[in-house]
Amino acid sequence: MQTNPSPTHVLRPAQSQDKWALQQMIWQFTWDEGIQLDVRLFGYALFRIGLIALALWLQLYWRQRTLMVDVQFILTVTSVVTAGLGLFLFSTMMGHLVLRFCGVLLNWSRFQVIEQDGDIVGCALLNAYATHCELAYVFVKPQYRHQGLGSRIVQTLIQQTSQEVYLACKPRVVPFYEQQGFTIQPWQQLPSTAQRCFQLFRPHPRLWGFQLYFMRYMAPSTASIPEAATAEVPFL
Repeated sequence: MQTNPSPTHVLRPAQSQDKWALQQMIWQFTWDEGIQLDVRLFGYALFRIGLIALALWLQLYWRQRTLMVDVQFILTVTSVVTAGLGLFLFSTMMGHLVLRFCGVLLNWSRFQVIEQDGDIVGCALLNAYATHCELAYVFVKPQYRHQGLGSRIVQTLIQQTSQEVYLACKPRVVPFYEQQGFTIQPWQQLPSTAQRCFQLFRPHPRLWGFQLYFMRYMAPSTASIPEAATAEVPFL
């Protein structure tokens, strides 16, 4: 069922013909808001793979150098295990890369989009799990920002579910989400199911110097979200 956030905008579920426009929008979102995070995450993954490759080379090197059969056997076994771990980490990294750069083409049907005159100008994704939902990729094109479209799409999505809604965001958009009814939740206070969902963004040495907040939606008990919910933020 379609809703009209304004006389000129239509908020609706994404359709098959929207997936390329959606993918381009998420590329822009990733470049504007997530490139530093991606560099850290994939740089750390490459660092671990490099350490494993070094360990594998050392094992093979000492296997050729030693004449002790028992040592050769142990080095052969550890080499196989090390190579398997390296392949697992490499395949995991490649999987994340594919999802990062082409994931919308696979899961476009889970997005909500804002359309104006046939053009997709904004989007958001609500991932539903057994015990909670995750809000992600809330984005409005630059020329359409500061019109309340980000607030409207967020409110539409969180009102479509009775489950708790969680998200991860940068510090500068925390005030916007607080105005939508979200509150900051320390990592330690997140339920285990939500922690598994945000495992990639958990507090970890690879994210030193890059601050992320985890937030949970708190349904208002009395009044509705005020007009201040249309507060201006960089990508809404």
